Amino acid sequence: MVVFHPAPRSYTGEDVAEISCHGNPLLVNEVLAAIHHTGLARIAERGEFTKRAYINGKMDLAQAEAVGALVGAKSTAGIEMASRVLAGDLSRQVREIEQELVGILSEIEASFIIEEVEVENVSVADALEPLICRFDALLEGAQMASHLYSGIITTIAGLPNAGKSSLFNAILGCDRAIVHQESGTTRDILREQITISGMDFIFHDTAGVRETSSGPERLGVEKTVEALKSSHLVIYVVDAVKGLTPEEEQWLSLGERTIVVMNKADLITGDVPRGTDGDAVWVSAKYKEGIGDLMDRMASLYSGGSPHVFLERHVHLLEKAREHLLNCRQAAGDNMTPDALAIDLTGALQCIREMSGEGISQDMLDDIFSKFCVGK
Repeated sequence: MVVFHPAPRSYTGEDVAEISCHGNPLLVNEVLAAIHHTGLARIAERGEFTKRAYINGKMDLAQAEAVGALVGAKSTAGIEMASRVLAGDLSRQVREIEQELVGILSEIEASFIIEEVEVENVSVADALEPLICRFDALLEGAQMASHLYSGIITTIAGLPNAGKSSLFNAILGCDRAIVHQESGTTRDILREQITISGMDFIFHDTAGVRETSSGPERLGVEKTVEALKSSHLVIYVVDAVKGLTPEEEQWLSLGERTIVVMNKADLITGDVPRGTDGDAVWVSAKYKEGIGDLMDRMASLYSGGSPHVFLERHVHLLEKAREHLLNCRQAAGDNMTPDALAIDLTGALQCIREMSGEGISQDMLDDIFSKFCVGK
């Protein structure tokens, strides 16, 4: 089946023909070969369809980048963030900031050529204040955005026989890991992904950590330490009967964030063991008690709302523009001349306009779209 999409209402803004056929790769190759033999077409470059859509004004550069982000998203939160940018939410806010900056800069530039127009530094500083707040709002949560977009790498760790695999299975709701009373049965890292409150956590169940390990178990411990160091979140499991031992202190700070989980709470009958005070979450993996509390705690660490900005280029440009405005506000407070204020305002404008693709170099464009897949 062939569907014709006439310009200018097609995806690219040009005449486009879309061919649908059976998904067998051999048949697809036959169709492509037949098209190629006409001499009227060629294989598209990476991201070429979206690049043409951008060039033809169907979307701005920020939205075009969101297409690639949407295709590459590996989490529910990532899809949500990319969809909002693609819908133009970020572009709209950036355009509003741009218009306000243009207004402030126009008044300053007018004072250069019209004697009757005077610009007071105090008024410039006052006008910049709400704009700086808008940048702060846009950048809120940007540091965590990459975690939400790709999934929060979560490592379950602890001493051998603390109940890590049991907790892993309890969170997943199925018997994914081997559970045995003999210590050191987990020799490799198991990975699973689940969604909690709309956020994707990529779980790693690891071998027990201890200094005295040897042989195959020691290799497992080394992998665990590597996993801890690269983790966004560490779920550190402690045998509640034994309490947190002094040797475990070194493992608690290897990840970006750590939640201490006191497992085997069903076995506690007397005094609370050492190291069980504070913010520890009490669970019984065996009876699946307290698992909901743990999952709520995990979600609360990343529940600041879905960030407006998550792509590295956008974050860099907004932070740079905000820095220009801070410098301009400082210059206004120091009674610098209007032309000095205009320099930073112009710099902020350039950053803002680069978000949508205005004034961006061809090399930069080629680099952005080279990261897309061929079909986009």
